[in-house]
Formats: sequence, C-alpha cells, structure tokens
Amino acid sequence: MPFSISSVRLPREQPTRNDFTTALTKSAPLSVSVFTYGLAYGALAHSTNHLGLVQSLAMSVFVFAGASQFTILALLKQGTAFWAIVSSVFLLNSRQILYGLSLGQYLTKVKHGALPFLSHGLTDESYSVSILTAKEQELSSSFFAGAGTAIFVPWLISSALGYLIGSMIADPAKFGLDFAYTAAFMGLLGAQITSSMRLLTVALAGLAAAAAAHWYGTSGAVFAGAVVSFMVGVMEK
Repeated sequence: MPFSISSVRLPREQPTRNDFTTALTKSAPLSVSVFTYGLAYGALAHSTNHLGLVQSLAMSVFVFAGASQFTILALLKQGTAFWAIVSSVFLLNSRQILYGLSLGQYLTKVKHGALPFLSHGLTDESYSVSILTAKEQELSSSFFAGAGTAIFVPWLISSALGYLIGSMIADPAKFGLDFAYTAAFMGLLGAQITSSMRLLTVALAGLAAAAAAHWYGTSGAVFAGAVVSFMVGVMEK
C-alpha cells in the first residue's frame, strides 16, 4: 500500500485522572449559555404556567432538555392533551438516539452498567464537547460525567433562580412573557433553517399542523407537525 500522510493515524491520548475537570473547563462557555436559558424557563414556569417550585425543578431533573421543557410549558398553557405532549417531546428528543449511536464507538472503555446513568447527561451541549474531544483522546466515564454535570448543574440552579424571579412578576404580559414562547420558538426555528431541505421541512410541517388543527385541534396540530418534522429529518440524515 503506498504511503501517504493521510494514511497515518496518530494515537489518541489516554484518559487521565483530570478528565472530569477537563470536561468542566471545556464546557464552561456552554454552561453560561445554559444558565441564561434556564432563568427564562424558571420564570415562565412560574409566572405564565403557575407551576409549583417542586414541579418546575422536577421537570429540570427528569426531563432535562431545554427545548422540550419549553415545549411542555407551551402545550400545557394551550391545554394540549397528555398524549400529544408526550409524543411531541419524544419526537423532539429522538435526536438523542443519533447522539448515542455517534458517541457509542468512543465509549468502549466505559462500563455498560454506568451508561444508563451517564446518558442522562447527554444533551446538545455535552454531546458537542464530547464528540470533539473524542477525536483527540479516548473518552472516559469521568469525562462524560463531567460534560453532563457542566450542563445539568447550571440548568438546575438557574431553573430555581428563574422561578424566584418569576414569583416577583405580577403581570407576565407587562414584560412580554406571554409572547416569550412564540419568540423563543421563532428564534429556534430561524436558527435551524440552514438549507433548502430544512426550509421544505418547515413548510410541510406547517401545512400538516394547519390541516390537523382543522379537525383535531391543537393536540392534533402539534402531533402532526412533530411527526412530519421527524420523518423528514430522518430522511435528511
């Protein structure tokens, strides 16, 4: 076989005892972003949805997905059926399956028994840090745990602080919080339209949601839009 620079594979660095702190350091900028996002979630959970502190924090602990939690708040406010909320959140979070498949090849040294617990910390942010690091060194359970912790802790703390801020707001509409759902999702949608295929996905999902809303109301619209988005997203991959 002819020799070329491209055929040379440099050995990756082995895990170290400082992997946990290394993950925290690499995730620091994302931790700040997550903290800010969590403040908005907590404030909306209290002032607009009137959830209790325990309910708001329980969602941050067990759901632990920013976009999904905002989606739940929006659907609760609209009185959407439980099945539509669960199915929509499942489809929205289905990308985590792809994240897991992508990272799995780099986690061969991690004990299988630890993976279910570590996977709870798998988010968009922790995945981005982990997958980039995997190109440089072998991923350890400590690093994976550190990447998840760097996102989970700020999110939980900011959710609580945001709830306290929300408790000080008597009239959410006065500060535009009643429009926050629409504005937040318009921003998320705009950032995702990076190709003609995604623009087509938005159009198809919108048409499906509008058609379903005519016969099945808000719950049907949410479910139809989510299914179309998921199916087109899978085909795009």
